[in-house]
Amino acid sequence: MQTDNFTCSSQDADSQILKEFNCGLSKNSKRRTWHFEFALQQPVGEHDFLMKIVLPRQKPLADFVLLDLTTDGCQLLANRNQVPLVRLGRNIMNRFSNFPHQCPFQANSTYYIRGFRMDLSVLPAVDMETPVNIEFSYQGKRQARRWITGYLDARVQR
Repeated sequence: MQTDNFTCSSQDADSQILKEFNCGLSKNSKRRTWHFEFALQQPVGEHDFLMKIVLPRQKPLADFVLLDLTTDGCQLLANRNQVPLVRLGRNIMNRFSNFPHQCPFQANSTYYIRGFRMDLSVLPAVDMETPVNIEFSYQGKRQARRWITGYLDARVQR
């Protein structure tokens, strides 16, 4: 999978949850990787993780939503009770991140995903070439504010 763009944003404008965050792409255009880092003002326990994977299609066809998921963030960190695709993704992320394996995310610790590049050989058979848009967010359960969101544009290539 070739990553074309990766950005992130936050709805935590008054910095109640996030202390800092950044994300981006490596400069190498042939083997592009992406990074995503954040530190928190306070520990975050209960939260939701949202992920949407969309395969855009030519107009007038509607985009194909491959996955639109909201799950308990603590269960995701512990890799419990997950659909197989999400469990596979969490296992892959273990190689590139220092995310905890249980809640809470601690305050004043920098959490990261660094040097991530999706290797399609670890996924079930993929025999297509298509653009793909992925959006993922971490959201508080009480205030429903997305404290950080990542947006990834990529192309699946054989």
